[in-house]
Amino acid sequence: MQTYAFEPVHDFCFSRFGTQFFENPVAGLRNMRSALRPGGTMTMIVWRGRADNPWLTLSKEVVLRYLPPVKEHAATCGPGPFSMADTEVVTQQLRIAGYSNIRFERIDAEVMVGRDVDEAVAFQLAIGPAGEVYREAGSAAERNHDRVVAALKQELSHFARPEGVIMQSSSWLVTAQNP
Repeated sequence: MQTYAFEPVHDFCFSRFGTQFFENPVAGLRNMRSALRPGGTMTMIVWRGRADNPWLTLSKEVVLRYLPPVKEHAATCGPGPFSMADTEVVTQQLRIAGYSNIRFERIDAEVMVGRDVDEAVAFQLAIGPAGEVYREAGSAAERNHDRVVAALKQELSHFARPEGVIMQSSSWLVTAQNP
């Protein structure tokens, strides 16, 4: 999406939790705009800040009790899930990319992080901030695996319901137009 050569034939384009991983957000957003006709609308959903998304951050806090934080130059999957949480920064990126009529709408919702506590723990250790700490810890993660899992199970069990482990999330629904 960041470099694909689009034709400006679309009235609408949409990204769901993808733009925050653009290596160069302005270039990616500009390229999305290149797919739109004049007056076309771009909509994207991005995560709000860490404090608003305990479903991603609480497990990281737990894992950090047992493992060291990720080093500054660690291999990552790009800018990350919270890179577009700041409305002022994203507004400026969108303006530079050529958009107008930029709007943000807060969306708060519950998310299921697993059908049960075991699945929720596996999910948290596989992706997201807790998973990044766990992967980067290497042998320390292996040595502390049982303690990390037990602590995560204890913490995530507070969110267990009959339908699964349910936690709070918060996103921005961002819309902008191609002038």
